[in-house]
Parts: sequence; structure tokens; C-alpha cells
Amino acid sequence: MSNQVEEIKARVDIVDLISEYIHVKPAGTNNWRALCPFHNEKSPSFMISKDKQIWHCFGCSEGGDIFSFVQKMEGIDFPEALRLLAEKAGVKLEHHDPKLASQKNKLMDITKLTAAYWHKILTDSPAGQKARDYLKNRGVTDQTITDFKIGYAPDTWDNLIKFLKSRGFNDQEIFSAGLSVKKERGNDFYDRFRDRVMFPINDLHGSPIGFSGRTLKVDEKMGKYINTPQTMIYNKSLVLFNLDKAKQEIKKQDLAIIVEGQMDCISAYAAGTANVIASSGTAFTEDQISILKRYTNNLAISFDMDQAGESAAKRGIDLALAQEMNVKVIVLPSGKDPDECIKTNPQLWFGAVANAKTIMEFYFEKTFSKFDISQAEGKKAAAKILLPMITKMNNKIEQTHWLQKLGEALSVSEQILREALPGGKIKKPSLPAAAVIAGKDRKQMLDQQLLAIVLKYPHHLSFLIDNLPNQIITDQAVQELYKKLIIYYTESINGESQKFNYQEFHQIVKNEGLDQIADKLVLLAEKDFFDFDSDAIREELVQAINQCKRYYYRLRFKEIEDKLRLCTQIGRKDQEAILMQEFNEVTSALNLLE
Repeated sequence: MSNQVEEIKARVDIVDLISEYIHVKPAGTNNWRALCPFHNEKSPSFMISKDKQIWHCFGCSEGGDIFSFVQKMEGIDFPEALRLLAEKAGVKLEHHDPKLASQKNKLMDITKLTAAYWHKILTDSPAGQKARDYLKNRGVTDQTITDFKIGYAPDTWDNLIKFLKSRGFNDQEIFSAGLSVKKERGNDFYDRFRDRVMFPINDLHGSPIGFSGRTLKVDEKMGKYINTPQTMIYNKSLVLFNLDKAKQEIKKQDLAIIVEGQMDCISAYAAGTANVIASSGTAFTEDQISILKRYTNNLAISFDMDQAGESAAKRGIDLALAQEMNVKVIVLPSGKDPDECIKTNPQLWFGAVANAKTIMEFYFEKTFSKFDISQAEGKKAAAKILLPMITKMNNKIEQTHWLQKLGEALSVSEQILREALPGGKIKKPSLPAAAVIAGKDRKQMLDQQLLAIVLKYPHHLSFLIDNLPNQIITDQAVQELYKKLIIYYTESINGESQKFNYQEFHQIVKNEGLDQIADKLVLLAEKDFFDFDSDAIREELVQAINQCKRYYYRLRFKEIEDKLRLCTQIGRKDQEAILMQEFNEVTSALNLLE
């Protein structure tokens, strides 16, 4: 298994992998930086080393390799990350490890097989003719059916259950995948989806984890659409329809276009809007907004212009504004939804997208069209609608801008509007979690900085060893690493006869459990010193050594001073002499450094 893990690591480039999730930017020759996806931050502290295939965030201290990144990003365990990355790398896993037969992986197998089964029925079976006719009448092409793996669930009670059982799955596993329903009496099950056009709902990597089924019956009591219930692999609050196909185009255009239903999304995608996703008829969740922020800060939303659609859009907009996203609203010139608009004339859709209004422009225009703002009552009603919208913007500059706009429109001073807000002012947004992380001790930071520099620029290693005794390093983990570095230098490098080999040294310290701190320090140097030349690095090293010594001797000075005071109080003359000698040595050392 370890050989397969290494093979996957060799085939999957860490920069390519991480860039599928978040924006990354070059930071030197072989290093990249980004805003950390695991905590809120405004300045990038997330570093990636391409040649070492590792990552580390200096804001929240998370770090690791491709497997740990995927585990944390997807909220999955190691076997699932192994399976996911094996597929990406084209590595066929050996199945002797019982962990690989986890419940989640079984459910993934079931949903993948089900999607292929229903797609085959739709495209090749006489039973799928009714569904093919329906899709043709909706303007869905064969290519689109193939692209989205659209399928058809036949109008039978146990067709799918029998098929999946023939492939080795049992009733409980099929039920756990959300594909069957338990009968009220007895222990039998029946198919959840019957006589429905089936739209697979994929995870970020294109693997089906759930389904949305559109009925072909008239007066269907169960509703026009039904979706997979919550399962171990399908959490609707974490999934956005078509994000697996659209994510790269969203990054490229720096814009996500959001529609309400699957057919709206499919029509827009087929028409050429490749950065479109759907909320599947539900309001956006905070988790979905956080996922989208990996790819863009810009949203353009088009929901059905009925009361339910507008209400769903508003809830999602509030969450997006709270996370300081830029939100626009796509106003359709015709049709009740994007699908209908596109069928009328695709150019109308493209024009609506290009002319999308900022969210506040949209609400200002809509509100002012309802009320006579030349009258006191109209001003009051308009302010009642718009002021709460302004408070939901976390950016103070934007808040002030729109308060001023509203004041101009209503001929009311900005101060009056501020006083009209709940509490008399705009609420200050709460600090992100990262803002309350305690700062590191200065001495600890210097210890880490010294080793970070020589691990990245090892030709300065001999200078550090000659000028910094090991006891000056007070951070325990860093001190242990420094000891190993000194031993490696003394025994393996022998002065200048052999070059420093980080991979070799990494393997040595890995056996001591120090490999993670070594990786972290290398990325620290690559974050802070990637563009320094040799002279600048030497100067930085000299200054860091001197500062580190100052901190160390000042701490020793205070410790000896306290001990001397105690000895005087208890009359320990024998100890006073020893301490005075140490006191003089520390004082001399400090004088040389000042």
C-alpha cells in the first residue's frame, strides 16, 4: 500500500491539485501562495512547495501533503482520499486493505453504477422512449444528455433494487445510498425514483453522490422534483449542481452564474455559459458560499421571478454579502426562468448576464419603483427596506457608499440614516476566527526563522553552526531539529565535500518525528525569503542570530537576577558566588551584542 501512496504522490502535482480548489499565485521559482481555505484571512499565508510537494498555512498552522489537503478540504478520511486521488492519478488500488471497503466507498460505488444504469436505459432502452421524447421537446440534445449523464428511472417498483442486488449490494446498502424506501409493513424495500428523468448530482470531482428526479407523470402527488435524501455521501448543503464542470471556467472568468434549477443550469451550459451552477431549488447555505469563495468572489444570480424564487435568492444574497462577496442580479428580459429565456433567444440570456446589476442597484431600483420618495411616507418605506440590506454588507467602505447614495436619493443626511439603523449605527462585523489566534512568542519566531533560512539556503549552514550554540535555541522542537542538523552536517557533509540533500535529511528526521516541523520551516523561508539574493540572506541571518542571542541572554539575565534576589533573602552565600559569575558572563555577552 505504501508503494501505491508514493506512486499517487509522484503522479499528482500538489500545485495542480490545490489550484482545483483555490486561487494560487507564484511566489518564486517552485513555490506558490494563496489565501488559506481553512480560516478567514486577507493576506495570503498559505504556502505550497512544488518540488517538495507539501503545503503549510502560517496563519492556522495546518499543513501536509496531497492526502492531508484533500482529507481536510473534503472532510473525508484517508481511505476515501486515497481512492479519490488514485482515480485522479490513474492508479489501480489493491483491494486487500479492508479500510478501502468502507461504507462511504460502497455508497460511492452504488451511486456511480446507478447513474450509468439509468443513463443506459434513457439512451438505449425502449423503456426510455417517453423520457427521450420529453427531453427532445425541452430542447435537450443528445450531446447534453451525454455530458450530464442524464438518465431515466423506469416506472417499476424494484427495477433498480434487483439490478444493484445482482451486482453484489444488499438492501441496507441500497437504502443507505438514498435509492430505496422501506415499506411501512414488513422488511421489504421499493425504488425511491420511478418514472422520472434522472439528473445525477456530482461532487467536485465529477463522481455522482445523489440524484434529482423530474416526474413524467401528470398530477404527481410526490412533487415535480424529488431529490436524494441526506446520506453519508450526499449533504445538500455542501453541494452545488454542475460545480464539477463549471469550477475551472468560474476561476477563469472570476464569476459564478447561479440559477435555480437543473434544467436552467443545463440549458445555460449547453448554450455556452460554462460558468453556471444551480442551487437545486433551495436557498444557499453558508457552506456553499464558502465553497464558491475558493473559485471567485463574484456572483451573478438569476432566480425565478416569482415570490418563492426571490425569497430563496434573498437568503443566499444575505449570506454572500456577509462574506464580502460581490453580488449581481441577472434580470431576464423575457421568460420566467433562464431555460425559457434561452429557448426564446439565447442572445437575450447573454445580454442579461452581461448587464447584470449590482445587488444594491437592483434593490434601489426595485424599491424606488414601488414608492413615491418625494413624500415622507415613501421615504420612510424605502429606507425601511434598504437600510437592513446595507447593514448586511461587511465592508465599511461599501456600507458608507450606499448610505450616501440612499441619503442623496431621499434628500436625507447620512447621519440621520445611521441613527435610523438598529442601535443607531451599522453593526461592526465580527472578527474572523483567524484574527483571534494568539501571536507567537518573538523568541520562538526567531528560532524558527534561523532554521528556516538554512534549510532553504543550506550554504549558510556552517555559518549558523559556528555562530549559534544549540542552547540558544529555546523552542524544544526546533532545538531537536537543530541538533539533528548539526549531526548531519558533521557526519554527512564533512565541511564542503558534500552538498546538503534536503530529501536525505528529511528521511533522517522523519524517523525522529521531526519531518513536519522541517517541512513547515522550509515553507516559512519560501514564504518570507523567496526573492532574497545571497547577500540579503546572509544579512538576514546575521541579524536573526544577534536578535536570538539578545532575547536568550536577556531572559537569562532576568532569571539570574531573580535567583540572586532569592539567595540574598535566604542567605545562600555559596550560591550567590556561582550566580554572580553567570551574571557577569551574561552581561558581557549582552554588551557585545548591544
